[in-house]
Amino acid sequence: MAAPFTRMPPARNARLESPAVSDGAVAGLPAPPAPAARPPASDVRPAIDVRRLRHPAEPSRFAVAAAASILLIGVALLLVARLAGFFWLAATGAAVLLAVGSSWCLVQVYRARLLGDSARVTPDTFPVLSAAATAVKQQLGFARPAEIFVADIGRPVLFTSFLGTHVLVLQGDLVADLLRPGNRAQLDFILATFFGKLQARSLAWAPARIAVGALRLLRVLNFLVAPWERAAVYTVDQVAAACCGSLDQSVIALNRLLVGTDLAATVGMTGLMYQAVTVRIRWLPRLPRLYARSPAMTDRYLNLLSYTGQSSPEQARAFCAGLKRGTELDIREILAKSARLRQRGPRRRVVAVSIAASAALLGAAAYGLFSPAWPRLLAELQRGRGVPPAAVTAKAVPPAAAAAPAVPQAPSDAVASLEAHVPPAFTGSCASSVPPAVTTGLVAAIACTPAGSGAPAHVEYYQYATAADLDAAFSHYAGGIPANGICDQGGQRGTYQFAHGSAEGTWACYGDSAGTSEMIWTNAGLNILASANARAQTPQQLNDWFFSPAQTGPR
Repeated sequence: MAAPFTRMPPARNARLESPAVSDGAVAGLPAPPAPAARPPASDVRPAIDVRRLRHPAEPSRFAVAAAASILLIGVALLLVARLAGFFWLAATGAAVLLAVGSSWCLVQVYRARLLGDSARVTPDTFPVLSAAATAVKQQLGFARPAEIFVADIGRPVLFTSFLGTHVLVLQGDLVADLLRPGNRAQLDFILATFFGKLQARSLAWAPARIAVGALRLLRVLNFLVAPWERAAVYTVDQVAAACCGSLDQSVIALNRLLVGTDLAATVGMTGLMYQAVTVRIRWLPRLPRLYARSPAMTDRYLNLLSYTGQSSPEQARAFCAGLKRGTELDIREILAKSARLRQRGPRRRVVAVSIAASAALLGAAAYGLFSPAWPRLLAELQRGRGVPPAAVTAKAVPPAAAAAPAVPQAPSDAVASLEAHVPPAFTGSCASSVPPAVTTGLVAAIACTPAGSGAPAHVEYYQYATAADLDAAFSHYAGGIPANGICDQGGQRGTYQFAHGSAEGTWACYGDSAGTSEMIWTNAGLNILASANARAQTPQQLNDWFFSPAQTGPR
């Protein structure tokens, strides 16, 4: 239910009178200036509940923005952690914190510049304006720090808010006109748009607001966030209108933002409202607003009139009566549609349900990415590329190999036999993989997730039927790599033989075109080809891990 308009008495602007000689004047020196007139201290207003003044579409639009932001940003972070490693996730977080800190410093520099190039509103500089701001803050229940400056700027109003720093800059000519007798209601409207925006923003769940702000940086996805921001502007206008207490004065205050101070009171409302109807019913004028963070000014007039029709019907009827007949009928038709939306009221529960659903989907995505089944899924996704999941090289696949028929799924006994050669330290992390159809004689394939210091992200083991098949597979992936026996980024290969002859074969290390480091090796006694890969490690680090005391397999 919308809060009714609160009629405010006109403000009294006391005249400044300078006596010829004050009581404290000293002979030969000019008289001290008379103290600035201060507004009466009894400006007590009824409190306004911003929650009741929300635009009916704001909660549902915030639900869409918050759910999409949490899901998309969360999935992106999970993919970074899964594919690139937690080091890069931490690096991403550090970059974000650095950007936030830099933005906060820029806001502080801007505020410091305002302190030197403009007049800050205090009881000693602008007593009437300061008292009006205090009254509006008390009426809205806003108790956080916020500063108001008056400066010679091009725009009527500039608003900055970041990490607890809230700054409003008002144009000097605008303030001078608003402080004239009879314009106090318009001053309340302008101030309420500032404090009302801050108060309405504080009602939204902070983590969701942070996620929405992060998604906004990806401008291509702004169509998910912009509808909520436009609805929030409608909410602020309704809060400001409730503080103002007069539809006519609220409209004039909006005119100031539309055409400037000098023409605000002379705008013909019939023509302006007809223009608003044209923008509302035609699709082409509305197309540019899809990504806009603020609605069209003409739409703000219609929303203000719709809100007044519910909270103060007599003022809305009087306003419509002053319009020409044809425009009045068009306005009433549009307001009838808005009235149905307002009667339904805001759906606040949809916010909690949407956020909970997005969190559940995010949890399911996290489980899928970090579960033991992920290597098998990755292998299936890479099956069509014609190479083993981890041993992806920039080398072209020979035509004969590319045309080879698909290898059937390995039988369970072959997979179990292959798993028996995996080191016990991570044998429980292995899952069967779909064998790639690039070489002949492949019997079984599994993908494992090793653990321990220096371990790669994944290790895959491929069982071949004969030694000839094993050598052919190794040559397929490592052919053309120099055999210098020293691993480097460009790719090297060599031979190895562990102590007591427990394992011997050939190895190769290189980096593929996708930025993944690879280390492959064969076990000549078992006819097994192994492949280790990681994006967060260099080929040399994988080579060091293979030759370290750590268990690498097969054994």
